Amino acid sequence: MHLFSMVSWRMTGWWLIGAIGVFSLLFLAVPEIDLWVSALFFDATDGFYHVYNQSFGVIRHVFMYGLTLVALLTIGMLIRSISIGNRRVISLRVWGFMVASFAIGPIGIVNGIFKTYWGRARPANVEYFGGDKTFTPPMIITDQCETNCSFVSGEGSAIATALIVLAIVLWSNMTALWRAISLYVVLPMSLFGISLRIITGRHFLSDTIFGALYCALITWFFYAAFKMVEHRHDLTWTNFKKDMSKA
Repeated sequence: MHLFSMVSWRMTGWWLIGAIGVFSLLFLAVPEIDLWVSALFFDATDGFYHVYNQSFGVIRHVFMYGLTLVALLTIGMLIRSISIGNRRVISLRVWGFMVASFAIGPIGIVNGIFKTYWGRARPANVEYFGGDKTFTPPMIITDQCETNCSFVSGEGSAIATALIVLAIVLWSNMTALWRAISLYVVLPMSLFGISLRIITGRHFLSDTIFGALYCALITWFFYAAFKMVEHRHDLTWTNFKKDMSKA
């Protein structure tokens, strides 16, 4: 890893840690931000009425199934890469990086720890929006939810992780056309997919912000652990076909 890459990697880490610190202080000082944002999509009569929007439901399921497919394909390619051994063209580290980022981030840390033990009630369940639970700031562990809680957003974390991971392994080999599609189509759609959890009253704004930041920090760690600065150019269509063709 040359000096510039090391500095860039370290700076990225400090920026992520700094962002987590700034947002933590912000939401501790003004936790009402979450209520103000969620209130934009709430009606006193119909509640979080967008939850009944069928189009939004379809979009959500497209993301859910799409992310599941990406995760399964990545695991399958890791197994495939192990099976062909030293004949592989794409480094085993590429698939290891992708699997580790998904498994430890959205699955392990987010769903296994935060959503299970943090105890923050979802927007639709707090008293401010007609529920029976107490609203709590994002950084405070509480007992307002027993399982599958609001902090942090699982789907938001998964979408953010997929964006970061795929950008790392694909961006450098993309043509100008595919980069434009990624920036002006894929990225906005992904951000909308994350925001749907707020729009439908399932998560607060802070849940999505911290979910994305925590997973970005986890991915940052694995980027170095798997030496991706040396292998982020490996995943080309040509190399992929070569590995898939090996008996």
